Order: sequence, then structure tokens, then C-alpha cells
Amino acid sequence: MVTRVPTYALYGEQGQPLIPESLHVESIAERSRLYDWEIRPHRHDLFAQILCLRSGRGEVVFDDERQPYEAPCVVFVPALTVHGFRFSTDTDGVVLTVVAQRLQALLQAEPGLEARLSHARCLRFAAQAPAFEALDEAIRTLTAEAQGHAPWRLAALTAALSLVLVRLGRALEAADAHGAQTPSRSLQHVQRFRALVEQHYRAQPPLSFYARQLGITPTQLNRVCREVLRNSALGAVHERLLLEAKRDLAYTQLSIKEIAWTLGFTDAAYFTRFFTRHTGWSPRRFRDLARRQLADPRLGLSAESRSAPGAD
Repeated sequence: MVTRVPTYALYGEQGQPLIPESLHVESIAERSRLYDWEIRPHRHDLFAQILCLRSGRGEVVFDDERQPYEAPCVVFVPALTVHGFRFSTDTDGVVLTVVAQRLQALLQAEPGLEARLSHARCLRFAAQAPAFEALDEAIRTLTAEAQGHAPWRLAALTAALSLVLVRLGRALEAADAHGAQTPSRSLQHVQRFRALVEQHYRAQPPLSFYARQLGITPTQLNRVCREVLRNSALGAVHERLLLEAKRDLAYTQLSIKEIAWTLGFTDAAYFTRFFTRHTGWSPRRFRDLARRQLADPRLGLSAESRSAPGAD
């Protein structure tokens, strides 16, 4: 049992500055051969990783669980997951390291895919399986873009990474449908909860409504949300409200009072306090900055641009 797990940026780089980009790609052999093909259990607080193993065999460690594998195989490691590897010396493959915040930004519009990628997985494929070849093709495209300097590289990287995530999610869904791994009861509850939130968030029903629809108690709902989403049930509802509020502020001409009303707030002043507390910007300030960014994508919503709470 691992009692003290080191936390690294990339493995073996404790104390080094974070990578300059939110995506890093390297061959598995490039780093593993430095450690005699064994990566001891550790974790990344800020990164998620996808390993695509094209040849070789070995062992994957998740917390205290050891899983043997043989290529072709894909391993997904969310942030904060204790993991380690033992690779054979003939291993061929790549590891994608993605800043968790960027991963979440790409997945937040697809709750089903986000839930599918909420747990560590070691997904084995049959030789020449079409699902693996499709995923490997997407990873090769991403690798080529990451290592190149072509125009509009960042846009291409975002598109390529999105395709990798979609194909990985589809492969996981197909494997689960064939009984390779049944989603946990917690994951099933959260998937149904996210679907219910999508239907009802504008009405802002109490958490007891969602729990009743799921056949569980509000306490159980909070527990499974924290287990799967690392967020409370109310936090998940608030995230959905904030996402829609940001969209309305950026892309519509609705007044702040009208936006508040469409999102179930009877008091525009309360909506303003809610939005400011969770984002650091007043709705009016956010709308101004978002419109400027839409007019000139080179501008970003930096922390320095945030207005003081309540400022308008």
C-alpha cells in the first residue's frame, strides 16, 4: 500500500515550473527508459493524461489496484488519481498530458462525455480493432500538430484534442455496453442528475426535487456528486446556471434583468450578487469584457480585468 504519494508536474519533475502550454505530448519511451521502464505511483494535481500503447505489455497501477495490459491499449488518468506503470522495453506509444482546467472547459458542454471521463480507465482492444485505430489516428493528428508550427496551430490543437476525447468516450461507452465494465451506481446517478439539471435548471427546483426523481435522498445526491464530479449537487446546478448566464451576457441583447428572469431569479439584484460571487465579475463587467473579446479574440478575460465585487 502506498502511504505517501509524490505529486509531480510531469513524472520526475518535482519542483520544476509548469509546462508553458496546456497540452504536452511525448513518447512513452522518452521518459520511461530514464526510469528503467517503471513509473512508480504518483499523482498530478493539475493534469490529466491519456496513454496510447501501440505495442508492448506491462502493468497499470491505480491506487492499490494493479491491472495487467497488452497493447493495443489506451489508459486514461484523471487529475488527482494515484497511478503508476511498468512497461516492457518494446513499448511503443505516446502520452498526452492536458491541464485539467482545459479538459474541463472542453467537456463542460457534454455532460455525458464528462461523466464517462471522470474515472481512471485501462481500455484494452482486440488487434486491429476499428475503435482503437480511429482513436490512434486522432492521437497521431494531435501529435503532429503539437510538434509542428503550422498556422492556426492552437485552433487545430483544440479541434484535434476534442476529437481524441470524443473517440475515447465512444470507445469507453462501447466497452461498457458490452459488459467490459458496468458504470458504478454513483456514476449512473450523476449521469441522470446532469440530464435532469439540463431539463430543469431554469426553474431552479430544490435539490429534493432532483433527489426524488432519482429515488435517493438529498444527502446521497450530494455524496455521489462529490464522488464523481468533485463538486456538491448545488455546485453542479450553479455551474450550469453560470454557463447559461455567461452565454446570454456574451451573445444576446437581453438586459441583465431579463437574463435573471429567464434563469429563475425573481430579483435581478440577487442574480448580480450570485454571478459576482461565483465569477469575480459583475454581469455588466463580464458582458463588456466578453464583447471586447469576441470583437478581438486576442483579448482574454484575465484576472486583472475583474471588477471588484459589486462594482458595476
